[in-house]
Amino acid sequence: MKSNESLEEKKRPASPVNEDESVKKFKREPVPDGMSRNQWKKLQRQKRWDEQKDEYRKIKRDKKKAAKQRRKDHITQLKEQGLTEQELDDALHYHQLKKERKLPESQTPSDAKFIFDCSFDDLMSDKEIVSLSNQITRAYSAKRHCKYDLPLDIVSFQGKLVERFEKLVGQYKLWKGINFNEESLESLITDENKDKFIYFTADTDEVIEELEPGMTYIIGAIVDKNRHKNLCINKAKEMGLRVGRLPIDKYIQMNGRQVLATSHVYEICCKWYECAHDWEKAFNEVLPPRKVKGKLEELKKKRDEFEAKTRGNTHSPNLSSDLHGQEEEDEVSEVSES
Repeated sequence: MKSNESLEEKKRPASPVNEDESVKKFKREPVPDGMSRNQWKKLQRQKRWDEQKDEYRKIKRDKKKAAKQRRKDHITQLKEQGLTEQELDDALHYHQLKKERKLPESQTPSDAKFIFDCSFDDLMSDKEIVSLSNQITRAYSAKRHCKYDLPLDIVSFQGKLVERFEKLVGQYKLWKGINFNEESLESLITDENKDKFIYFTADTDEVIEELEPGMTYIIGAIVDKNRHKNLCINKAKEMGLRVGRLPIDKYIQMNGRQVLATSHVYEICCKWYECAHDWEKAFNEVLPPRKVKGKLEELKKKRDEFEAKTRGNTHSPNLSSDLHGQEEEDEVSEVSES
């Protein structure tokens, strides 16, 4: 279940239909005592959004439904040209030809547990809180669709993050197999059980080659554009916990630092189980092309080869547009590293 809140907040109309009247009224109203003009403007924008969000979301749903139908029609037309499933997959890649994802009838126990440590609420801006809430939503979707059961606890669920969920992701209380806990990570760990916890961090040389049964893996849930260095490793050291990182550089080359979004770490672990403990396949299935060195170029090459093959057919889809749309979607989806 993929949340679209970040897309909505980024693309939503700046004001309701009666914009002129609303703006004029706002300009006439004095700024309340104890509030800056910027705070007042932000409050008014939020009020206008609350008034029109239902209508805007309906428009977004209709557009999404229409786009989904167009994609189905495109694929049908391509198959009518005689292309096999493998040719379609090679040309469009899984990012362009999105396969239907069905929930597994049952999940095999993984015997490993995962925790999102959300104790960094005060270090994030409102936009970063939105990003983190979207990543938690994405992780829950990955959990539901995984063939293996990877229990997930959200700890230190407090402050702005709770407000965000209560206001716009109210259905989270109905989510199954995921626990939202306001208690801190420290309250769960004792001297007797601390050897059963490993804190993921990119700032260590300790590599996690395999996910061990009976272990609990902690993922620092923070979106900060890498402003705050060594947060997770410092916290782990203070608590006397083991640390580790995924073996990224052993299997793939990344553009930039080897830091991943909170949701990506969890998704990769899900895929590790599904891919028969193959890290390379797990990384390539989860990470967007722009994160992996050479992957985006390879995808564009396949697209160009496919367009050359189908050039002249007036019913062929505009794959250049599709690829550009995927790149834009990736930029919104992985809003930050953590």
